[in-house]
Amino acid sequence: MSDALEMSINERRKYVQKMRFRYWKANRKKEKGQLLDEMEAVTGLHRKSLVRLMASDMKRYPRRRHRGRKYGSEGDPHLSEQG
Repeated sequence: MSDALEMSINERRKYVQKMRFRYWKANRKKEKGQLLDEMEAVTGLHRKSLVRLMASDMKRYPRRRHRGRKYGSEGDPHLSEQG
C-alpha cells in the first residue's frame, strides 16, 4: 500500500467496526476467511490484528504513562562526563 493511500488509525477503526457485523454474521469459516482477506487488503493490517480488533471494544484509550523529557549532555550529568 502506498503512503498516499494509507488509512489513518481512525479510518481503519471505522472500517473494521462496519465489517465487524458482517464477520460475526458469517456462518462458515470460508466466509470469515474471505472477509479477513478483504479487510487485510484494505487496511494493511495483519489478520491476527484484525481478529483482535473485532473481539475488542474498539475504544481508543490515552496513554497511561507519558514519555519523559529528553536531555542533551548539558541536562544529564551522566552524559556530560565522558570517562
